[in-house]
Amino acid sequence: MVVPQLKFIRALWGAEAQFSADINVLCAEIHRLGYTGIEATLSDIHRISANDHNAFSQALKTHQLELVGLVQTNYPSYKDGVWQDLSIDEHITNLETHLREFIPYKPIHINIQGGQDSWSVEENEEFIEKALHVQAKYPEVTSSHETHRTRVLYNPFITAHLIKRFPNLRITADYSHFVLVCERLLKHSTDDERFRLFASRVDHLHARVGTAEHPQIHDPQEAEEECKQMQIWWEMIWEAQKDRPWITIVPEYGPAPYAITTDIDVWTLTNQEMERQKKNYEQWSKNIQ
Repeated sequence: MVVPQLKFIRALWGAEAQFSADINVLCAEIHRLGYTGIEATLSDIHRISANDHNAFSQALKTHQLELVGLVQTNYPSYKDGVWQDLSIDEHITNLETHLREFIPYKPIHINIQGGQDSWSVEENEEFIEKALHVQAKYPEVTSSHETHRTRVLYNPFITAHLIKRFPNLRITADYSHFVLVCERLLKHSTDDERFRLFASRVDHLHARVGTAEHPQIHDPQEAEEECKQMQIWWEMIWEAQKDRPWITIVPEYGPAPYAITTDIDVWTLTNQEMERQKKNYEQWSKNIQ
């Protein structure tokens, strides 16, 4: 059996400070390390290219990198130090604007951090219904909603409800948020049922290991139980995606305060986690032959 190509995507989050703010230097190193592409917001693109669309596109082409776009529908989440409590329609307007502006960059996928966690179930349903309508206007690129704190899909229970409610809802899986929000590793048999449901809808994976008390680990060897459980969930996703030509994975580890201290070398941790997942994917591939 031929398994899908596993495309490793490097999030630009923190990468400039960790390595280089020069777009060509950074892209060259990301390619050298073995990544297939980068994940970036429009703000990331404008900043690192000094608002030069052609310079960004040329850098990707020169260094053989693809793009996954990242949309945050209430970006910035905080304005003048205050969290932005936006209406559903304001979120939807922002979503459409970002999707439209991403198209010229020819992304292979767009990841959406959508909505906000303060809404009722009915408001969540209204947002997803309207968001799916907007997404359908851009059939040239696939897009999925990330399971993320502060967003609509901030916990596994509302996520399961919305997936059942909307057959066309596709998700980006970042399960570290679920573990942190629920403050437990989610190993009950009912949790397993939900994660199998999620796997059937995943289009993009953020592979970050977190714990019940911290959004991310700093050493896989010190979080064996969490790494083992996350790997089970990620392999559920790979199993659901095994008939695709390629699948994407972002070994996403952020700077402090996501990192427990500023002493952690997040650049190295991220790259080591990519290598760990390469080995895990190779072993999984052999096991399903």
